[in-house]
Formats: sequence, C-alpha cells, structure tokens
Amino acid sequence: MESKNSETCLAHAIRRADRVVSQLYNEHLAPLGLRVTQFSVLRALDIQGTTTASQVQELLVMDQTTVSRALKPLIRDGYISVAEGATKREKSLSLSAKGKKLYDQACGPWSEAQRVFRKKLGKGQDDLLIELSRQVVTMKT
Repeated sequence: MESKNSETCLAHAIRRADRVVSQLYNEHLAPLGLRVTQFSVLRALDIQGTTTASQVQELLVMDQTTVSRALKPLIRDGYISVAEGATKREKSLSLSAKGKKLYDQACGPWSEAQRVFRKKLGKGQDDLLIELSRQVVTMKT
C-alpha cells in the first residue's frame, strides 16, 4: 500500500499490527467465548478490585464505546457485578465469582497467546515493543 512518492503512514502501520495481534489473542480466547478486549477488562477488574467504567477506560487507554461494548455482555452474563457508585451516574464494577472463574480459566489461553507472540517476535523484541508502546501512550497526556 505504498507508492514510490509516499512514506508509510504510521497510523496505518500500527493499526495493521494491532489487527494481527488481536486476531492471535482472539483465536486463543475464542473457546471461552472471549475477545481480547473483554479479557483486558476482566484483568483490569481482577487487578483493581472494585472500580468504575471510567477508571477502566483510563487504565486500558480505551475509548468509552469500546469499554461499553466489552462490558455489556460481561455484565449481562453475570461475570461483572454492578453496584451503586459514588454518584448516581457512576456505577461500581467488580468481578463476580463467576467472572473470577472465567478470568482464571482465560489466563491459560492468554498466556499461550503471549508465548506464541513473543516467540514470533524474536528474542528481546517484546521489551522493545513494550517500551515503544509506553512512549506512544505517553503522547495521550
């Protein structure tokens, strides 16, 4: 998708890579009926304990609609408990016992996806990818 007279679009390059990475993780998580975005939300709740959708959005650097799309089926299926938050508009989110069990089950396939991805990247490339990701994320602030 590159002509002689143009340079590579950085946004396009990152989005292409993101699609490949998401497909890899989604394939590993599919037997549990999860997508990597949903796993990320479950993981954030496991780490944070009780939190809000806004805090999940901030922690995962996701937009509000992506967080809402990930949360909706997890709440509907009883994996995430919702309670009154500090304000009427804000809801408090936490993993239910069923959600904790799903998260624990998903850690195996997620770890396997991590292993495969690291192997395909090659030795030491994962650290470079993580550092580059951190640098990109700091641009948001």
